[in-house]
Amino acid sequence: MRNGRAAMLLVSKALHSLPADASLAQCCEQVTAQLSEAYRQQGVSADHLIAHPEERTTASAAIFSLQRQEIWLVGDCQCLVDGVFHDNPKPHENRIAHERATILQQMLNKGETDIDSLRQHDVGRDQVVGQIVLTCFDQNKKFSVFDGFPVALDKVKVIPVPTDSEVVLATDGYPFLFSSLSESETALARLLAADPLCIHQYVATKGLMDGQVSFDDRAYIRFRVSR
Repeated sequence: MRNGRAAMLLVSKALHSLPADASLAQCCEQVTAQLSEAYRQQGVSADHLIAHPEERTTASAAIFSLQRQEIWLVGDCQCLVDGVFHDNPKPHENRIAHERATILQQMLNKGETDIDSLRQHDVGRDQVVGQIVLTCFDQNKKFSVFDGFPVALDKVKVIPVPTDSEVVLATDGYPFLFSSLSESETALARLLAADPLCIHQYVATKGLMDGQVSFDDRAYIRFRVSR
């Protein structure tokens, strides 16, 4: 099982056991405890994970609390509240993404490679992956995330949700978020057809690799809030 899927299952398990009136702090504490216990069961020491944060079981989450009428964006998720967009991006990711895009575009301009080859082996990502790993040391310092260590609550974005609002929660695998799944999927499909490397219309730290259906994982849910 990949690290990301393992993280998702553990976070989901913790969230399902929360009381309905849990606060943001209580939520983060319970999820952290769930991940920490998984490390203990696997015999992975906290000291090792402090030295190698890139090896932590890590996940972001967009969480809605009905009783508190709030959305909590832990990490780089996104949402719409009555059509108003909110996100919580990681610092430095935009800079790293543009650096990758510049590298790939220069290689394409010089004729050193082509799009099909880069979809087999993204050499631009190879050149920035070290910077991506370094950003892991900023987890729960400069940005929030669930990783088995105390969540930086001040880096969690909290969005109030009025009664009778329409809410969309989604991962950042949807570069263009709309109030319907079909619109969001259509916009994604158009992007991937026009810019599969994600270096022009939407600049990302990775693109659509050969054999994959998108450049990143995606989840989408829409609902209306009522009391």
